[in-house]
Amino acid sequence: MYVQIGGEHLGRGYDMLPVFNPMTGTIIDHVPALTDQDIARAVDAAVEGQKEWAAKPQTERNRILRKFAEIVLSRREEIGALLCSENGKRIAEAEEEVDTVAALIESYCDKASHIYGKSLPNGTDATSCHNDIIFTRYEPLGVIACLLPFNFPVELCGHKIAPALAAGNSVIIKPPSDCPLAIIKMVECLHEAGVPKKAAQVVTGRGSVVGDALITNPKVAAITMTGGTETGIHIAGMAARNLTRCYLELGGNDAFVILEDADIDLTIGQALESRVNNAGQVCCASKRYIVHESVAEEFTKKLVAALEKLKIGDPTDRSNDVGGMISEDARNEVVDQIRHTVKQGAKLVYGGEAWGKNFMSPAVLTGVTGDMDVAKDMEIFGSVFPIITFKTIEEAAALVNNCPYGLNSAVFSRDMTKAISFAEHIQAGSAVINGGGNYRTAAMPFGGYKKSGIGREGSSETLKEFLQEKSYVLKDAMGQF
Repeated sequence: MYVQIGGEHLGRGYDMLPVFNPMTGTIIDHVPALTDQDIARAVDAAVEGQKEWAAKPQTERNRILRKFAEIVLSRREEIGALLCSENGKRIAEAEEEVDTVAALIESYCDKASHIYGKSLPNGTDATSCHNDIIFTRYEPLGVIACLLPFNFPVELCGHKIAPALAAGNSVIIKPPSDCPLAIIKMVECLHEAGVPKKAAQVVTGRGSVVGDALITNPKVAAITMTGGTETGIHIAGMAARNLTRCYLELGGNDAFVILEDADIDLTIGQALESRVNNAGQVCCASKRYIVHESVAEEFTKKLVAALEKLKIGDPTDRSNDVGGMISEDARNEVVDQIRHTVKQGAKLVYGGEAWGKNFMSPAVLTGVTGDMDVAKDMEIFGSVFPIITFKTIEEAAALVNNCPYGLNSAVFSRDMTKAISFAEHIQAGSAVINGGGNYRTAAMPFGGYKKSGIGREGSSETLKEFLQEKSYVLKDAMGQF
């Protein structure tokens, strides 16, 4: 699949990186491994492209972006199949990502049409300003580097490019090395819709080269990234050298709290929805199941019974409930984390079997205690259900917050007042009442506390993060008659 910089197709002479089908291990395509010099060229082109794109009226930018949404929806099956083949997720999940991109474009275009400046009162702090008029306008930041993870590359590309482009910025997208092909296709759709080629570019290659070259380039105005916390810390440190703005959505070890009066049948469906999707490779998936001791046995039995009904296998088969993981290495890491937790004293009561190159059955662990790694800072990126019991609501709150992460959370109780009160004490960016933590809408301000990130994504907030406010002063504009 081809890649271009500044509208020019890259020719021969590059090291080519293979893209594998994680289920079969076969090579499905190659992408070029770009160099520092290539990234510098791309950034220079993006500076030019941003000026061209920002010069278009907001109505024209919105028209082009909405056309892009129409194009990707018309190619929903094509993009979904491409993502499924390079990522291993179920075909239905891949197609849902395309739907989300279209919804995000619509939400941000609506919001961009209603970004208003302010008219400020004059003379509040100095008599010499009494006749001045002060108003503000919003301007784009410039070039935005968008760094994407493997788990939801298409959807998260939408979360980053929709606000950036709607606000008049240009974007340089670094797709995940494991699955870059659907993102390249998305950028082709942007160009077809009318976004200038220099205003929307995709760069492929090794993160240590391409990512670092983007992050340290002083012409990049902001970095928006979703990924692991260690990578986020690395990015923030390098970006600080140029005081480049960073918006980071990072790891999570989200709590799923079941109080003693919870509807257990409701929790089972929500537990599966929050942990089995994308084979458990979800940042905001519920990863710690903190259950009152009086209902722990019932919850565990019903959870195992529900998991036994799931069909796991070929992600192109729409009858399957669970697909594969991104790679054999990723699957094996989860298996090792399960074994580590068992060595610490937990009991594996269901699942955890690995087969093929990237498949694993969901696992249930009981006897997990608050001092185990999985109960604190070990984020398992797979379908694993560690069950931790508690006696008092104070103990439950302490277990939830005894963690360096705070992305999403879930609380179940038939008493809404109790549930909301408990949610108030959770150190996390979102608290879902009587629903799983794997929850996100286009508008909500999504992001975390502590080491789960910096900033918020969502059309209610993010657009202004990609804009800067400028004050205009009309000196002595209100002269006397």
